Amino acid sequence: MRSQVQPLRVLIVDDEPPARRKLERFLRRDERVHIVGEAEDGEAAVLQIEKLSPDLVLLDIQMPRLNGFEVLEAIGEDRPQIIFTTAFDQYAIAAFEVRALDYLLKPFDEDRLGEALNRAIEERRTGDPTAQKIDDLLKELRRQHPVLRRIPIKTPGRIIFIDTNEIDWIESEEKYVRLHTGKRSYLHRMTLTHLEERLDPAVFIRVHRRQIVNVSAVRELQAISHGDYSIILNSGERIPLGRTFREHFLEAFSAAPSSGRPGN
Repeated sequence: MRSQVQPLRVLIVDDEPPARRKLERFLRRDERVHIVGEAEDGEAAVLQIEKLSPDLVLLDIQMPRLNGFEVLEAIGEDRPQIIFTTAFDQYAIAAFEVRALDYLLKPFDEDRLGEALNRAIEERRTGDPTAQKIDDLLKELRRQHPVLRRIPIKTPGRIIFIDTNEIDWIESEEKYVRLHTGKRSYLHRMTLTHLEERLDPAVFIRVHRRQIVNVSAVRELQAISHGDYSIILNSGERIPLGRTFREHFLEAFSAAPSSGRPGN
């Protein structure tokens, strides 16, 4: 007697209804999988992944709000297995093939989907490090587009997008960062060091092991005691300037566009 194998819990993500219906039709004929939901854009995909915890996501690349790569960035390290779906995208396809990541090139048929599912199931059985391949892909994309212009913030039932230019300062909270914009703040799952690598270095400066500031939000540099300084922001917030970051702060601040050197 064959042992019962738990079916893969699958989430369908595509902004085109006909494409979602096609995938649903194919998947319902495969007893190895169980469809747990679908999403019509990148924002909904992030929320559904968080809510449903699928084993596998069929993820479209070209979508509104967030594209497929931005979805992966938003959900962080605890991501399910991914099979990418895409219309012809020469760069994406080359990136997938270099890293041996599976993708479905539209239009695809049921047999091609079956091959991708076979591979996903085998990877799940053998523990193949697909997650590392996706991490490598995202690192390459960051090198291609290094400066982060907006940050998706998950809130109950929706995702809001924070323009990085609106951020006054950022502080570390263990594996998270808190983004301060005026009188509001937002918690985002990313380490401070990781976020620093993605921000424009001409705009954002590390001033302490736990803080980064936006140059345009700085009002003055104030001496306190024993050679220590506080950074005073336009909002009145005081940020300590770490001694090891002082020289870099002064150099970067003086070079920043439309900014003068802070007063002593």
